[in-house]
Amino acid sequence: MHQPVKGKSEAGRRREFRAYETRRRIAEAGLGLFLEKGYAGTTVQTIARSAGVAQATVYQAFGTKLAVLAAALDLAVEGDDASLAVLDQDWVEAVRRETNPDRQLWLVVEGTSRIAARTAPIKEVIRDAAATEAAARELIREDHVGRHRTQSALVDLLIEHRQLRPGMDRRRAVDTYFAIVNSTTFELLVLQRGWTLSEWQHWIADVIARELFGAR
Repeated sequence: MHQPVKGKSEAGRRREFRAYETRRRIAEAGLGLFLEKGYAGTTVQTIARSAGVAQATVYQAFGTKLAVLAAALDLAVEGDDASLAVLDQDWVEAVRRETNPDRQLWLVVEGTSRIAARTAPIKEVIRDAAATEAAARELIREDHVGRHRTQSALVDLLIEHRQLRPGMDRRRAVDTYFAIVNSTTFELLVLQRGWTLSEWQHWIADVIARELFGAR
């Protein structure tokens, strides 16, 4: 959830900031409840109670429970610095400054894999919601589109400093990264097969180095 654009007056800025803080508090409350009770077990009333606001305030800020779920996903994606889009966060700036190709690749893998791990629980909630709500299926699609866009920009940073291997073009490189670095592979290898987070991250780095750049 990004901080609002500043208003034209001091009073306008205060109103925007209060509205932003209220939305964030509701989204944080929703995230905790969705993870604890699931989508069906969470109501707008319990979200409001947990956030310390009136039920009408939740409806005014978001309109629907599903919109709160979408905001909760945004919080999980953005992590500790939820006031900034992923591509504006400090770790991405470190990627931009890094000139060593191997170190740069590791920074990208580390950052994106942490997002994948962090969002795995809430994405499971969204998949459950999609069983009964068509709009939740659209939320899944939108999340794929957003992740692909972000990872495209990160792959572009990687190929500024090294050439793709013969037979690999940019489109395929982005799609390869998109297919490998996601919450599903985290769930399969870490949660199901018992890999450590570090083992999974190093596997990703090895696969990406080999598939995109022909490293041996």
